[in-house]
Amino acid sequence: MRRLLLLPLLGLAAALPAHAQLSAPGTIDSLSLALVASAAEPAVTPAVAEPAKPAPVAPSGLTAQPWYRPHHVVLQTAGGQGMVTAGVGYTTLRGRVDVDALAGYVPSKYSITAMGIFTGKLTYAPWTLPVGAAGRWQVRPLTAGALVSYTASQGINDTRDEKYYQGYYWWSARTRIGGFVGGKVSRVIGTNRYGHPRTLGAYYELGTNDLYLSSIFTNLGGLGVHDILTLGLGVKMDL
Repeated sequence: MRRLLLLPLLGLAAALPAHAQLSAPGTIDSLSLALVASAAEPAVTPAVAEPAKPAPVAPSGLTAQPWYRPHHVVLQTAGGQGMVTAGVGYTTLRGRVDVDALAGYVPSKYSITAMGIFTGKLTYAPWTLPVGAAGRWQVRPLTAGALVSYTASQGINDTRDEKYYQGYYWWSARTRIGGFVGGKVSRVIGTNRYGHPRTLGAYYELGTNDLYLSSIFTNLGGLGVHDILTLGLGVKMDL
């Protein structure tokens, strides 16, 4: 473009009278050189700002959302935690640990009395394996955890009968401490408001508690392993 603009100027310089050229020797040459040098300068390309790098996405269950907002909801049956149990929970340690608070209920039809069971549970999953296209399915082949439950019921007798000596019932009638192993299969169903994967999964837990373990060790041969195990089934959905 600049070279095209030089053509008229050079033509104008050639048309000047000779005496003008003689009276100002070198004028045309200096002007021409200046214009040619200006045209020869490389065009300066304006600097383009680098695109901003996206902020790293925090793993699910860490600091990306307020602490008081649960990460998932749980619905379970059996497992020593109630015939019908529901609750909420939090996920931490990069998705490996779930901490749940549950409330369960056992109708009097299925027990000596109606019972409400409140459970605090911690579940650890060392491995999460993606399965299928784009890893939309996830398998946790092994989970392990511990729980503490409290049974609230007016029908539970906290006192010993007169025919049993003090200390015969060493365990608590209302509080149970237990452990379990299990597994989980889940599917990614979208993302939450923070961009984290949202999953819906089904799990199982095979567990026992302090009272059952004490019973089998003090009655060797009288109880089998299957007599002290509990099986819980549930579903868990991320929020």
